[in-house]
Parts: sequence; C-alpha cells; structure tokens
Amino acid sequence: MIPYRINPYISFIKSCLLPGLTQYAVFHRLTGALLEPSERVRSLLHAATLGNRISLSDADLANWGEVGAELKQLIEKEFLIPEGYDPLSLLYDQYVARPIQNPALAYRLNSKEGILVRTSMEHATYSRKRDEVPLTIEEKLSSLPTEIFLLADGTNTLRHIFTTLRGKDGSDIQQDCEFRTAVDFLTSQERQLIKFTGEVQSLADPFSCVNTVPRNLYHSDRWDGAHSNSSAETIIDFHLHGIDDAAWEFDQIEPTVNHSFRFPHEALGGLDYGSRFCLSTLQPEVIPLLDYAHQLDVLEIGGGTGCFAQSFIKQAVTLNDMHVNYHIVDLSPALMENQRAILSQLLPENRHFHQDATKFDIPGRTFDLIIANEVIADFPIASVQRNRRNAIEDKDGGLASGNGAEWEGDGSDYLKTYDLADKNAPDSFLVNAGAFDFIERAWKHLTPGGTLVISEYGGEQRYPVGSYHLNHDEFSIHFGHLSAGATKIGFQCRLLTLKEFMAFDDELLVLAGREEQILCLNHVLKNFGVTLPFAVISKSDFERQCQGIAEEIALTGYSFLPLRKGYHFGPKIEDFLVLIMNKPL
Repeated sequence: MIPYRINPYISFIKSCLLPGLTQYAVFHRLTGALLEPSERVRSLLHAATLGNRISLSDADLANWGEVGAELKQLIEKEFLIPEGYDPLSLLYDQYVARPIQNPALAYRLNSKEGILVRTSMEHATYSRKRDEVPLTIEEKLSSLPTEIFLLADGTNTLRHIFTTLRGKDGSDIQQDCEFRTAVDFLTSQERQLIKFTGEVQSLADPFSCVNTVPRNLYHSDRWDGAHSNSSAETIIDFHLHGIDDAAWEFDQIEPTVNHSFRFPHEALGGLDYGSRFCLSTLQPEVIPLLDYAHQLDVLEIGGGTGCFAQSFIKQAVTLNDMHVNYHIVDLSPALMENQRAILSQLLPENRHFHQDATKFDIPGRTFDLIIANEVIADFPIASVQRNRRNAIEDKDGGLASGNGAEWEGDGSDYLKTYDLADKNAPDSFLVNAGAFDFIERAWKHLTPGGTLVISEYGGEQRYPVGSYHLNHDEFSIHFGHLSAGATKIGFQCRLLTLKEFMAFDDELLVLAGREEQILCLNHVLKNFGVTLPFAVISKSDFERQCQGIAEEIALTGYSFLPLRKGYHFGPKIEDFLVLIMNKPL
C-alpha cells in the first residue's frame, strides 16, 4: 500500500453555465491539466484536502473498475502524490510560460518594483449586468516574483530561471523557501500567472493546457423577463425588452464579427466589415441582377448598432453607376434607436421597420437583395425526437427514413416540409425553425433574380447547439438543413466560409485575448491618454498606438497570434459560413 496525499497545487472548480446542470472538475495549477472525476472520487479528493490519508495498492486500482481507473489517472497526472514527494520535482526541467488566456500584465515605472494588473482567475461571470465588468486588480510585486514572471516566456525551464536568479545549482530549488514561495504566489488559483509544459509546440496553441486558466464559471443574470414555454416568445421578449444599451450588448455580452471589425482593418484589406461585405456582395456572381441593374433595393435583417449599414451604404456609393436604396427590419427598440442615430443622414425614417424577421411583411415591397448578417442564430428553434414505435427497420437493422412518421415533436413538420429526415440522425435534435420561416418570408419579398445572403455561425452537418455564455437563447445553424430547405423552396444555393466570402487574411497577427485583456491594457494605458476599443486589434495597430508606452514601462503579459488561432476579441472566423441564395428570374 502506498500512502497518497492531494497535490497542494490542485484546485476544485465548477461550471454553472448549462441550465439545470452543475459540472465539477479538478485542475493542476502548474500544468493546467483538468479532469472531471466522478462524484465518488471527487468526495475522496475533498477528504484528502482535510488531511485524510489515501492508501492504495496496484491491486486496488485494478479491482475497483472505473473508480480505480480514475484514481490511476489522478496518480499519473500527479493530482495525487506519494507522501513526502516534492510536487515541483518533475517540473524542474519543464518550460515556464505565461498562459495566453490569462490577461494579467506587469509593468514598471520609476523603480525595480513590478506592478501587476489582473482580474481574478478564481471565477468568470457571463451575461454580466450593464456596467458590471470584472474588477481590475492592481498589486505590487516584490523583486523575485517579478523576475520569475518576466523570464516565464516559454524559452526558460524552471531550473534555468532558478540558476539565473539565485546563482545556485538547480538541485537547490527544494531548499530555497523564498523561491518556492514566489512560485506559490504566481501559481495561486486567483492569479495563475505561470504554468509549466514539456511540450514546446503547445505554447503557440491558446487552447492547450499550458495556456488555459480554469476557473469557476457562472452566469451573473440571464435576462429575467417574462419567459414563456415557447422558444419563439422568449426570444421575441428578449429583443423587445432585454437590450438596454447597444454598445454594452456588443462590447461585453455578444461581440459579433461585424462589431469586432467595425474599424478599418488589415485583415480585410484596410476596410471595415460592412464595407468589405458590400464589395463581396455586390458582384454579378452573387447578385445576377447586377449585370443590367444600376439600382438595388436592399433590406437588412437585424441592423445591430447600425454600423454595418453605415459602412455598406458608404462603400456602395463609391461603386460607379450603383445606387442603393437601403432598408432595415429590426425587433429591438434599443437597437433601432441606435440605428436611427447613426444613420440619420443616410436613411429616411420610413425605411426602418419594427417587425419580427420570422414573420416580416412589408406590403407592396420587394427587394433585390436581402441580407441577414449574424442574426438568424437568434431565431427560434424546434425540437425533434425519434418515434421508435413507428420507425421502419431497414434490411441492415437500422431505422429507415420513411416519410417522416418516425419523427415527432414541434420540429417534425419542418423535416417533412423540406425533406430533411435522415435515418442516421440522432434520436433527438434541434431544427432551426425560425430560420426556415424567415427564408420563406424572404422568398416572397425578393424580386425575381434577387438574392438572399445569410451569414452566421454553425456547420454544414452539425445540428444546432445552444450558446451558454449569452444573456439570451441563441443556437448555431445547421447549414446543410438550411441549404436543403432553401433549395426546396426554389432557391439556387451556394455555401462558402466567411473567410472565403470576405477574403479574410487569417495569418495576420492580432492581439491575443478577449474582453479582460483589453480591460487590463486600458487600466494601464489610461495613464498615458490611450484607450483601446473592444475590437480585434492588429499587431501593427497596437504597436503604432502603444509600442512607445510599452517600452517605457517594460509592459509584459500581452502577446499576438495569427487570426486563425481564434483567441482574440469576438468569435472565431472559422465558425462562420455564408449561404448565398438566388431566386431564379
């Protein structure tokens, strides 16, 4: 029997993001490794934190089935360690790095004393209330933790850092209480400023263990209006009453790709998102009418803050012989107010329509182009379940698709209407019901030869999945279903990635980190009269604004990654597709 104790660098965390479900995990603060033990094993670990000894033999681990397998994994990853074992010993020759996902910064002013600017790494809160941002903490760092933090750039091992700073042999780490205290300070759960890895190639992956900072995850308060049993009614209620401040909604709650690139950007050839979208859309291969039309009636569905329309209209003006009559349908009064303010000089009042896009109706009007950019994920969904009582077995013992009678639920009618039934589908799944309702309405409001362009996140074969971090219900799009449905209606369809459609340069280096990174940077930069927007910021733009300041104060902790790595302000570009639907002449 070997007596084990819990590694002192192990922390317990939980996630409360999924409605009605709390998930528990334990993680290694030095390596970032995370495990989700069963309730029985988790209870055993909690007992170990109270000083209870755990004695195990190889026979125990072999005979205890799944529990034994879990305990064996905990021992292999050093979540449980033998009595008397130094938890740092196997990490002496591993590389020390500052986790990319930690927004903490360090800088110096007129002394050698370092100043740390950070947010708490103990917990993260989603769906924050208006003006409720993570607390930015500033604390002084003594000399030794400062030097360790500065040297933790992924090129130095713990042993090398120790010999560099202490002038001693690496074997003396165990006896150097001050050094170990500094490591403990830097790796506490609320800081998680450094982590260790033996895999150098993992340092460039922002989602590898060495670059993560596991925390407790909560919702502050999803919008708590009058929720009904209907997905459609709940979503409508949120857009009518749940949005108070357009800037807050898109800066802190739901950054969209458009919002993230609302300023001219190198990744889009020096254009902002709306302008680039305009040029990508106003092409004959997208809008066949352009071969002979010099005027387009355009309808945007869900206008957001209004900046997309503003950029689209201004870019269209630059195109020779092209006049655009622009209109917007939106459901949110707060967003419509913002749109009117931004577009007051570009869009007459009578071109704003306050309607539900899944039921929109503008009598007597048709449009040459309808755009739904990053909006249909907000539309209602419907559930489908396999009715095995009526299913027909095929010759291989599987379930035949039949005529749809084997499916039930409020989404089953969509399977029948658009021929979406699939014998290989899971036993239960969601259908983007509101998106189908919308394209039916769009068909009726398009002129012959007109075009509907939809951009949203999802996949060609992936069933809808609900978001966990927003203050309202939102679901990814099954573009395979949507394209099949559009074809059934009569559209001619073409599916592209957003990267292809917009010609994104996803090799461009951009600031790594999300809202908290910008908060910490602005906490430091405000002393120099600089404020960064909540947006994707290229390396060259950052250096133009901040490089002199960063060098003056030895600012450390920020980094840059290619856009394709997906760890920047806003959503991942690779998650978005564009469906182009042409109504035949």
